Amino acid sequence: MPSSINTYVIILAAGKATRLRPLSNTIPKPLIKINGVPIISRIIHTFKEAGFIKFIILVGYKQQAIKTELFKIQDIELEFIEQTNQLGMADGLLLCLNQFKEKKQKQFNFFVTAADVVFSKQKINQMFSLYKNASADIILGLMKSKDKKIAIGHGNVKISKDSELNRDSDIKHGLKIVDIVEKPEENQILSEYYSLPFYIFNQKIIYYLEVDFSFRGEKEMQDSIKASIKKGDIVRGINIIDRDITIENIGSYHLTFMEDIIKMDKRFRYIDKNSSFL
Repeated sequence: MPSSINTYVIILAAGKATRLRPLSNTIPKPLIKINGVPIISRIIHTFKEAGFIKFIILVGYKQQAIKTELFKIQDIELEFIEQTNQLGMADGLLLCLNQFKEKKQKQFNFFVTAADVVFSKQKINQMFSLYKNASADIILGLMKSKDKKIAIGHGNVKISKDSELNRDSDIKHGLKIVDIVEKPEENQILSEYYSLPFYIFNQKIIYYLEVDFSFRGEKEMQDSIKASIKKGDIVRGINIIDRDITIENIGSYHLTFMEDIIKMDKRFRYIDKNSSFL
């Protein structure tokens, strides 16, 4: 059974964050402070609270500043992988996982997250519980939205007809995913559920990461997940945001634009005031 002992947390933190310029010209996105704490430090501390202490950080842009900040965190295992050219999430994940290709005697599991989303230890453990209970190959962190503008920036999933939508947060069932499309046009939207850049994979994902470049010039994670689905792997999703998402409030959860810093900061001012975070 999967456990935290053989589970790694991979944080993809190599990008230049061009949509956050001019701020990102001097501060890499992972080091942007949310209520006084760099967002990547929040991610690591939350996983640590959830019982996961093995981290692989994909770095590139302004990597020394990121390393300096993360070396301050105690009682974790930390490894850095460099991505010289930012060619997309699938390419970055392959760089991180190449070291595991020959370790076939063990079953490894991987949380994979972008460096611009933070969820509570409860949501992390919900995803991991579904991974164990459903014997899944892939778990997707999902959000629900009736706002079709959300498709502009997120992958959209198709839910199996035999999934009960009222179990979208159920750690024993979740939702069975049968297709995924990255940033669909309005007439391509498959459901009201969207994939966040927050996943759990096992080692099988290594074989699906050599994908073609998308129209954006990147190797998309959604294309790797789609290939896994076509091979018959078990892909489940769980709703990890307890509210319907709109284009106005998505910035509280996924940091993309300058105005999102204010939205996420407001969210964490409330969270930090009502918890023992850090």
